[in-house]
Amino acid sequence: MDLYFDNAATTRISENALAAYAYASINYPANPSSVHKAGLEAKRKLEEERARIASLMGTRPESLFFTSGATESIATVLSSLLLTTHGKVIISSIEHEAVSSWLPALREHGWKAAVLRARNGFVSPEDLRAELTPDTKAVAVMSVNNVTGAIQPIPELVRTVREYEKEGKRHILFFSDSVQALGKVDFPLEGSGVDAASFSGHKINGPRGIGMLYLRQPQSFRPLAPAGGQERGKRGGTENLPAISALRAAVEEWLPDAEANRKRIGRIREKCINALRSMGLRILSPEASSPYIISFASPLPSEVFTRMLSDRGVMASSGSACSNNARGEGERILLGMGIKPQDAARAVRISFSKDTSEEAADELIRIMEETVNGR
Repeated sequence: MDLYFDNAATTRISENALAAYAYASINYPANPSSVHKAGLEAKRKLEEERARIASLMGTRPESLFFTSGATESIATVLSSLLLTTHGKVIISSIEHEAVSSWLPALREHGWKAAVLRARNGFVSPEDLRAELTPDTKAVAVMSVNNVTGAIQPIPELVRTVREYEKEGKRHILFFSDSVQALGKVDFPLEGSGVDAASFSGHKINGPRGIGMLYLRQPQSFRPLAPAGGQERGKRGGTENLPAISALRAAVEEWLPDAEANRKRIGRIREKCINALRSMGLRILSPEASSPYIISFASPLPSEVFTRMLSDRGVMASSGSACSNNARGEGERILLGMGIKPQDAARAVRISFSKDTSEEAADELIRIMEETVNGR
């Protein structure tokens, strides 16, 4: 039985996505920037895929730009700050390292940086308002936390920024890393009011190495390095058309049935939470969390416990797998939301896919009970 419960780290590529990758590779081999017939066909296919994804996401094709993944999308946005005069940037204490690792570079170039607390896992509009100053130029708060699944109040936070803008009469960029949101929580992209957002294909059964950057007003965005001018000058480099086609196939699988999947996975999550509590384990994920993620405090150090689960065929995580120091990354985020250090050091994350079955969840619970009880 498939006992893979590390889907927040990466998902398996789906058969449809793999078939779309192969089809595009074989039938559209040319560079979309080439002006010959095959190149023009590849360009047409590229724009068709963009339009189909944008339609499913409820946005305009001209607001979506393809990148190599969320980390590049994040870097594109945050590095662009280096082109402007110094100011202040505000991020939350629970941001992914792909965001938080930019603070030293920004500070080195004269930027001021503030890190918002996330009490009980959430950034409050009041705390954000207290940090807004006349020199604030950017705010970065993720949509869904990758360790706990906590869903941040993005519309309220954006509204707080927009109200402050009226006082200063200067626009503040609001960026949201939305990797764990796409297809998994109710996140109306255009309705959220964010200026920019990042997405990654391999979190929704697409291939690795493909992602998206959403820009609400792309005409006003200036990237640090446009390179060859592809993607309308926002991201240089030859477009990875096969991966883009595979991403489109993955989006088509996830988004139309997103609500039904959320409800079904939500029931599985609740069953697992009740079972974990019956084992005497503390749930670290707050109530208002993604149905696809559970973080809990295990009875042993997290890396020991996840290794024991692995020996029994269960793939889980002791932290964010996007860091070479994964355990430290997970602990940093948990400590940032006020979790006790002893619980943060024992944190384990299990994460679901839309294809996770009841039978797999039941087997997970059985193995967890045996592991906790030392059998």
